[in-house]
Parts: sequence; structure tokens; C-alpha cells
Amino acid sequence: NKSYVFIVDYDMKQAEILILARSQKFNSHEIPIIYLHNEYFGGGMSSIVFQEIRESKALAYSVFSTYSIPNVKDKYHYSISYIGTQVDKLNEGISEMLKLLYNVPKSLGNFNSSVDSIVNRIRSERISKENVLLEYERLNSLDLHCDIRKNIFENISKFKIEDLKKFHDNNVLQKHYDIMILGKIDKINKKELKKYGEIKVLTLKNVFGY
Repeated sequence: NKSYVFIVDYDMKQAEILILARSQKFNSHEIPIIYLHNEYFGGGMSSIVFQEIRESKALAYSVFSTYSIPNVKDKYHYSISYIGTQVDKLNEGISEMLKLLYNVPKSLGNFNSSVDSIVNRIRSERISKENVLLEYERLNSLDLHCDIRKNIFENISKFKIEDLKKFHDNNVLQKHYDIMILGKIDKINKKELKKYGEIKVLTLKNVFGY
């Protein structure tokens, strides 16, 4: 497979970046560890990508990474990472995100906090009113016929940090990532971006058709 860097020219002060790769087909058995991985690696303010890219290195004003769960059972999981940053920090931001994707750091403190956060959220969360129907339809589309939170709650505390690393390396980590950038093209260092893949410059008309 070949990697591409898509740049959409748009007159803005910041730059928006997505790093994207398709993974395996939907696997319902991995939902508990997917939830744990997303909390640990790329979710809230205690996640690895937030702490490393925003807090430690100040390379982004907004950042996250997730291993998506499709909404239909025969579709694919995707590794999706986002960086919102200043144009002059764009290349460094991409480099740091890829470093974390290719070699996820192991932090026992962050791991334990992620487990606790998910458990506490499930304990306090209530699905009510029309959300009951919406959740039923969502699970039905995935061929799941029970409240998936029960499976997560019962299994989340059984995982060790080594399980998380193994899951990341086998699923989230990909040989090829495509990178999508929205920003002012004359301020973007395209020469630096060539190392990530073939560059394709798009206009808003290419994207939206008008």
C-alpha cells in the first residue's frame, strides 16, 4: 500500500490534521479493550497523546486519537488521530503523533486511571428516554443483543498493560497511514511532508464538488 498526504488549501491561521488508517473488520470481542485503549492512549486530558503532544511539548491546542468502532457489523475499525495546531508546528506535531502510534509508551499510572475512569463512568451512566431506542438500534446494527457495557464492566479490570500494548501493536499500529491536512498551503512546508507519502493538493471544489 502507498501512503498519501492530502492537503486542502484553506485560508486559516491554524492547521487541522488527521492521520488515518483502516484496520481489521469489526470484532465485537475486542470492544472492552478498545474502550480501554481509547481512554488510555487518546481520550481525555490524562491520555498519552494529550500529555505528550499538548501538555509536555505544547504542539497542539487540541489533540486526540481513537480506534473507531463501526456502526455496521461488516465494516472496518479505523485508527484516527487528530491534531489542531499552529502551521509552524504542523510537521513536528505529525512527527510526534506518529512516534506515539509506532511506539506507544507504557505508563502504569495512566493505565490504572483509565480503568478506573471507565468503571466509574459505567457505574454512573444512565441510558434513558429516547436514548434507549437509539442505543438498541446501534447495537442491533452491530449484531449485539445485550447492553455492551456489561461486557466492558466485567472484563475491563482483567486487562494488564501488556494486553493493551499487544492490542495496539496488532490493531492500531499500521504500516501505512494517510495524512489529511486543512490549512493555508503557502504556509505549509510541503518538502518536509514528502517523507510521509505522495502529496496530493486538493481544492474545496475537489472535496465538496462546488
